[in-house]
Amino acid sequence: MQIKRLYQQFCDIAPHLARLLPMLERLVTGTNFTAGLAGGAAAAAVDLSGVHGHLDAMSKAHTALLRQLQDQTVQLAGVEEEVKRLRMALEHTERRIEGVETAVASVGLWVKVLGSTAVVLLAVIAAMIYILHAR
Repeated sequence: MQIKRLYQQFCDIAPHLARLLPMLERLVTGTNFTAGLAGGAAAAAVDLSGVHGHLDAMSKAHTALLRQLQDQTVQLAGVEEEVKRLRMALEHTERRIEGVETAVASVGLWVKVLGSTAVVLLAVIAAMIYILHAR
C-alpha cells in the first residue's frame, strides 16, 4: 500500500522533474549536457512558461489543500467539543446509575427486614390465636 502510494506520487511529480532537470544541470555544472544529447542549442532553450504554469497550478492546489486543512481543523475542534460534552454526560449518567443502584440495594434491605418482621409477627399472631383457641 505504501509503495503504491509512493509510486503514484513519483508518477505525479516525474513530468515536473523532467522539465526542471535541464535547469538544474545548467545551474550546477554551468553546461547543458542533456541539451547536447537532444541535438544542440535548440533543445538547450528551456521554456519556462510551462514551469510557471505548473508552479501556478501547484500553488493553487497548495492553497486549496491549506483551505481544506483549515476547514478540517475547525471540524475537528467541533468534534472534540462534542466528545467532551458526551463524556461529561456519560459521567453524569454513571453517577446517577450508581445512586439508583445504591437506592435499590437499600430498598432490597428494607424489604428483607420488613418481610422477616412480617413473618415473625404472623407467627406471633398465629401462636396467640392457637393459645386463645386452645383454652
